[in-house]
Amino acid sequence: MGGEFLLRHAYKSSDGRCFHSVTREGKPLSLRPNVVSEVYFVMAFFELHYATKQSNYISRGETVLKTVLAWIKDSGSLNSYGMDTSYSTLSDLGHVLRMLLAVSEHNPSKLRQHKEDFAYLTKRILQHVQRSNTVVLETVQSSGEIDGAIGRLVNPGTVLEIGWLLLKYSLIAHKKELRKQVMTLFVDKMFSAAWDPNHGGIFTYLDVDGLNPTELTWNMKMWWPVTEAMIALITSYKISGERKFLNNFSRVFDYAMVHFREPGHGEWYGYADNEGRVTHTFKGGPDKGCFHVARCLWMCARVVRDIVATGGVEK
Repeated sequence: MGGEFLLRHAYKSSDGRCFHSVTREGKPLSLRPNVVSEVYFVMAFFELHYATKQSNYISRGETVLKTVLAWIKDSGSLNSYGMDTSYSTLSDLGHVLRMLLAVSEHNPSKLRQHKEDFAYLTKRILQHVQRSNTVVLETVQSSGEIDGAIGRLVNPGTVLEIGWLLLKYSLIAHKKELRKQVMTLFVDKMFSAAWDPNHGGIFTYLDVDGLNPTELTWNMKMWWPVTEAMIALITSYKISGERKFLNNFSRVFDYAMVHFREPGHGEWYGYADNEGRVTHTFKGGPDKGCFHVARCLWMCARVVRDIVATGGVEK
């Protein structure tokens, strides 16, 4: 079983890390310089426990969960694992927020247990809101913006994902002001800035000053920012009832069906050039797995069903 294989080969008991890739036999190949592998490990093992009720899965999931939370709060421990903690990276905070919400999905008591962790993550994420609450930057330091290209970088897919994650949290925690801020800045303004008006699709990276981003893939169109935009937009429509969110959801959905979906055999391609032409014909690889598309379509379908069932949107 896949879970047993991961228990034996993906987890490093010596330091709590999880390998990003291993051979078919389970020999380690690579580690990521961030928390993404550990986050997916936790999510997988909590879900395995809920499906199988096997205690060894929840036990290991809890262990890695505690390790990740300690890393996020203790820059010294992160540094010892080769992670650069001089700056705060929005992507890592988003990964951990996703993890906490996922483990709370089947167990509401986790929301109470991790109340302080949710508050801490929200505070850290909002530190990435800069320039008089007008932009969300990928990398900041405690005193604010960083000089140079790294400090100007905007990661639209991450901002949109954190947008719908924070909307979900704001509904659970009854934080109305946070909800308004997130819908305005993380969803509406971010989508407007990231959507390509000429060819459609969402830019992979942006420079907040309108300069050429130094990321070589900045103007590519990738599958995962599209999935995050779809979830963020349909969720915002359900909450607000504002038609612009539904209209933009339809634009993104149509783009994905034309440029990423492979009609002959299903699934999505992951990578397209600036004009929407597929550049990589594989559907799974080191970074694109079976997670984003399935989660997006399932979540969007569930939100749409809720809207239809209630005859409208949440007020």
